[in-house]
Amino acid sequence: MTLTAPTIDQNELESLRREIDALDREMHTLLMRRFEVTGRVAALKRSQQSANNWRPGRQAQLLRALVSRHNGSCPDSALVRVWQEIMGASLALQGSFSVGIFADRAGELWNLARDHFGSYIAMTEQDSTDALVAAVAVGDLSVAVVPAPLQGEASPWWLALAEQKGIRAVARLPLFDTPNRRDAQGGDAFALARLDAEETGDDCTLLAVLGDADEGALLAALGGEGRILASAEAKDGRWRLVEIDRFLSPDASLSLPASLHRYCHLGCYAAPYRG
Repeated sequence: MTLTAPTIDQNELESLRREIDALDREMHTLLMRRFEVTGRVAALKRSQQSANNWRPGRQAQLLRALVSRHNGSCPDSALVRVWQEIMGASLALQGSFSVGIFADRAGELWNLARDHFGSYIAMTEQDSTDALVAAVAVGDLSVAVVPAPLQGEASPWWLALAEQKGIRAVARLPLFDTPNRRDAQGGDAFALARLDAEETGDDCTLLAVLGDADEGALLAALGGEGRILASAEAKDGRWRLVEIDRFLSPDASLSLPASLHRYCHLGCYAAPYRG
């Protein structure tokens, strides 16, 4: 028995292709208008001598709003990827902006940074997190992308961050996960920069806490919602890196039990999207 392939209506197909071409032209026109406005924003910021034009909180809010109103067959991850490229190119046009990335063996941190900031942003690799933090401190880099901490590291970046004034964790990557990541089980990263904390409505706060309280008591003292990401021994005792599920201003004061000697506020950032 011979099966005959269904016949495609060529007239209808050509009509649909012409409609797609028309939509592409409309989208391109809107994109050019968007970058025209971006150029005006860039000129205004240059006149005000703005140092770092990236606003990770605004980026997170914009992407969340897009996804929340989105429907249809286009995947959320594809929509986010398109807008991350648009926002990254817009950021690059607003002035000098550079990202330094810790050189992991698999190159996954590079991929996370490229996906978040877009392929147009200037990016370099270094094999030292201490060097990355130092480069941000002196202004040689706008942002440092460092790996999620591991338990028992000898010289963790987050303890070095506690000694730096003004440098904070301002984003956790990926903000929106993608289906084709090579290291989806543990390849998260943190973006560090000299930026003020911005509340987005769904945030996390990163703290380094010194003390001997057990995990339950520690989290209870911090409000009960959070997790310990890592711990490290230092000359003054045992430090733990804690992520809590709320925005805590750097100026806020926490009342801690005697078993917790002190803490350092390491940053606030938009919580990864929980769609």
